[in-house]
Parts: sequence; structure tokens; C-alpha cells
Amino acid sequence: MLWNEQRGDWCNYDIVGEKSYGTTIRALLPMGWSRDGFELRRTFELIPEPDNSHDPWAISVRADGRTVGYLPREDCKSWANAVRRVVASGCVPVVPGRIYAYDAVHWEDWDGRNDPPREFAATVQLKLGDPQSALPINNQPAVPYTIIPRSAIVQVTKEDEHSESLLKFVPETGYGMLFVSLHECAPARSASAKSVVEVRISGERIGQLTPQMSQRFLPMIRHLESRGLVTVCWGDVKGSAVAAEVRIDGIKANEADDAVLNGEPVTLPVLVANEVDPLLYQLPGQVDGSVHQPERRTYQTGGQSGGVGPPLPPASWYDDPGNPRMLRYWDGTQWTEHVAPKAE
Repeated sequence: MLWNEQRGDWCNYDIVGEKSYGTTIRALLPMGWSRDGFELRRTFELIPEPDNSHDPWAISVRADGRTVGYLPREDCKSWANAVRRVVASGCVPVVPGRIYAYDAVHWEDWDGRNDPPREFAATVQLKLGDPQSALPINNQPAVPYTIIPRSAIVQVTKEDEHSESLLKFVPETGYGMLFVSLHECAPARSASAKSVVEVRISGERIGQLTPQMSQRFLPMIRHLESRGLVTVCWGDVKGSAVAAEVRIDGIKANEADDAVLNGEPVTLPVLVANEVDPLLYQLPGQVDGSVHQPERRTYQTGGQSGGVGPPLPPASWYDDPGNPRMLRYWDGTQWTEHVAPKAE
């Protein structure tokens, strides 16, 4: 799933060409959908088409590997780096989206008798943010870890005490999204002082949470640490060459259910190195739009497990297929009963 700073489930991006793929789109709808207007929430794949005869930068939008439209031509070059980097890493970039389908009435062709003629019509919209923020600017930890779901943004404090470490992570654009790890930091001197949460980027301390906020995360961090896992969450950095600030976005201990605390670690595959020129990425001969399931490592044993079968998305929290206001946990093979409300 490509990263997005945008919160909520609003799909703000219109694709093009849906009219040419009406038959494909219609096949995605359930039986008995309302012809007066029906919305279907689902994920879509973004697939580069370097051999496209009309535009070598073309990026098709697909559902289960079937094309339903394209990104507008003027946006394809700006998305080429993020999309091709994911594909070159052996995965498929996925974004949330919606289909709105209806029967369009052709009043201009109505003869005044019987019902006016109707024709199937549909629009597809994506939750697509800024291509510069679609992928994290750093790699996930090289040690066993799990990514906690997003919840509410929390400001990191005391970044100014770690400027030398922090400033090197600020991208040229001044903003970037990244993996952040959370660690318990015990007080060094006072026996009465409480532990705080130390915030690290790529293993380097760049700040901490306030003592009060730390207490809301620490029980979860300690529990995951007892399982041999580092707590990782989404974060962002904003700044310049002289100053920067970091925010994190992850559930607190009271929001963590059993899937988070005791379930399979949620991890993401490591991407190939970023290229300045998107043409330098080595793409597979044919991208079929199937979601790649990365190797799942059981950290307690160091073994790898996997089986023969169609590739599936990695374990994580995704939009609930039955309720766009909720998230549901996918364990890597099937939807679980664990749900959580989306942060507003």
C-alpha cells in the first residue's frame, strides 16, 4: 500500500479512460447493485506500462489485475519513480479507491414514450497523495519488528538536542514520511523519575515523547519487546537545513487489540535503492498486477514459511471491505474478526 499523508477515506483523485473498460468495471460489482447509483470501496493496483504504444510513461489502474483506467498522462512522470521502484522490488503498488457506478439516462435520445434509454457508466477515484511522500525515505529496522496501526498524530519533543542526527533525514523537498521506532528509555539518575519513549530513525535517537505521552505507549512497547520485537510506526519529518520536527502516528497501548499484541508481526518488504532516473529501475518482463506476498520470517525460529498458491497481501490493517469507516486486520491469508475505527 502506497503511503499517504491524507487521513480518512476520501478518494480525491480521478482516473481517466473508465468508459473504455465498462465491461471490466461492471464485472467487479455485486449482483443486484442499484442502477440509480452504487459505490464500491476496494483497492487498486498501479502498473507501469513501459511498452505502451501511446505513452511509455503510462500507468494503468487495475483491479485484480484487470485494467479499469489510467492515471492522467500529465501525472504519470511524477509517479514513475515511486511506482517503478515498488515493481522493481518485486511487489505491486496498491492504493485505496472507489467505484461509483450508475445507469446514465440519455434524455437527448428519448422519444417521449416508454422509459428513456440508459447506459452503464462508472467513475473510479483513488486515495492518492503526493508522489514524493508515497514511499518512506528510510528503510525499516534490520532487527525483528512489527508495525503498529495508525491512530492519532503525536509530536516528538527535544529534536533540537539531536539536530546532527535528525537533519540528515530531511529531504530536499523539506518533507518526507518514514519508519520510526519506539524504545523505552529508563531514567539515568532519579529513582522517582519515570521512563520515557525514545524515538529513533534508522537506529539514531532524534527525540522523545513527553513523560505523560510516553506512559500511553510504554505498556505496548514493553509487551512487544518481551516477544523480541521492536515497535515501529509511521512518522514524518518536516524541516530545512537548520531545523526540523518529527511527528509519529501509531496506536497507544489502550488501543492495541490481541492481533497487534500477540499476532503475526506486521512487516513490509525492503525496497530496492532509490534511483534519480526512473528508467534505471529493472522492471520484470511483464507486470500482471498480482499483489506480491513477501517472504514471511518467523523471528523466533529464524525459519521461512510459504506455500504454493496465488500471492496475497502482507499482514496489516486495511480498509474494511464491508465498512469504509473501519479498518480490518488481514493476517496474510484471510480477513480476521479484528476491526478498528479509522482516525478522524
